[in-house]
Amino acid sequence: MEEYRVSLSQFEGPLDLLLHLIDKAEINIEDIFVSEITAQYLAYMDDLSELDMDRASSFLTVAAQLLLIKSRSLLPRPPVEDEEEEDPKEALLRQLREYKAFKAASEELNERFEEAKKAFTRLPEDVVLPPQKFEFPNASIDNLYQAFLDILNRENETEQPQDRTQSVRPDTFTVRDRVVHLRSRLKEGRVRFADLFTAASTRMEKVVTFMALLEMLAHGEVHITQGATFAPIYIRAKALSESDADTVYMDEVED
Repeated sequence: MEEYRVSLSQFEGPLDLLLHLIDKAEINIEDIFVSEITAQYLAYMDDLSELDMDRASSFLTVAAQLLLIKSRSLLPRPPVEDEEEEDPKEALLRQLREYKAFKAASEELNERFEEAKKAFTRLPEDVVLPPQKFEFPNASIDNLYQAFLDILNRENETEQPQDRTQSVRPDTFTVRDRVVHLRSRLKEGRVRFADLFTAASTRMEKVVTFMALLEMLAHGEVHITQGATFAPIYIRAKALSESDADTVYMDEVED
């Protein structure tokens, strides 16, 4: 019965062919030179005509290495002229070990890639999260919002009419800065909501301060209390964060 052979073009290179023969013979890499591997490898050289010149030359180079190593094992060894020159046998074994390691790593990565192709992901903005609920003892989000509207619409006598022909200046308030300011005040005790805004506060400062308060509510840093309807609203510290380096606030989100 004729032995089954595969085409030489199916191998990625001469080292791939050698590993195939080693696995088929079930021997260790170090034992290839005392086995029939060299003869089997040379038998494949009949198929070189199916390869291009560059690939065929690489197979012939390894074939020459195998023959050189085989001949050295059969003939008396001449005196060593250059001790720094790497032994051809050790050089080929080293190449085989490295190629085997890289091939195993490549196969594992390919398996992971195929598994990853079966997974489907969604971007965070595609995931609709349920609205977050806030518990305000004796207070409501509507009361807080209405209180802010009253403050926002309050006349600011210290704010002078702006010349509409002048250039627009960049915002001087950020949510991050106002969060730091609110934390500093809350560390001293509870703060009345109306006291977060001074008579000199501009509309922009009021809006950004209110945004900062909403951010702190969302992160569980504060809670809101109100003794009765129309009574003053107070903000108390709950679990103030020491650092927000990893937090992205609403005015920092890029479109």
